[in-house]
Amino acid sequence: MEAVTYYDHSFNLNEWFVIISTVGLSIIVWKLPKIFSRLESIAYYLYGVFTGMFFDHTISVAPLDYYDVNDNSSYEFIDFISYIMYGPFSYIFIYFYVKFNINGYKHIVYIVIWTAISILVEWISVKVGLFHYKQGYTLFYSIPIYLFVQTLQVVIYNVIQHKSRRG
Repeated sequence: MEAVTYYDHSFNLNEWFVIISTVGLSIIVWKLPKIFSRLESIAYYLYGVFTGMFFDHTISVAPLDYYDVNDNSSYEFIDFISYIMYGPFSYIFIYFYVKFNINGYKHIVYIVIWTAISILVEWISVKVGLFHYKQGYTLFYSIPIYLFVQTLQVVIYNVIQHKSRRG
């Protein structure tokens, strides 16, 4: 059994960042004019939660083990809350995609802009102690993950729309 690495022993900025981000962005989601059905809204929110959880549990655990989340290398309750934090980002991403009627070459521009936003949020997350990179992992390695996750979300949205139009 691997020893636990501790980065911090107190409730401080990284936990507050997770709580304030999750609650604040969820309030924004709640206040935005409704443009999706309840089921679609839940799906777009959960897409962020599950993709965040999937990638964190893929690249932050053995054998890769590229980073730790929060105060130590073991799984804590606040880690679960940090995965919920991805939900509002996912919802807001697809909300503005629809609201701005993104099409044509603008798909690429939109996804690149949101990848930049995601990188900025991850950079802040590193600065507040939410992520602790290991084994040479850098912020640069997250770029293809964000590009993939956001592109996939657009594809899923378009498949859902195509199927709902067909009946």
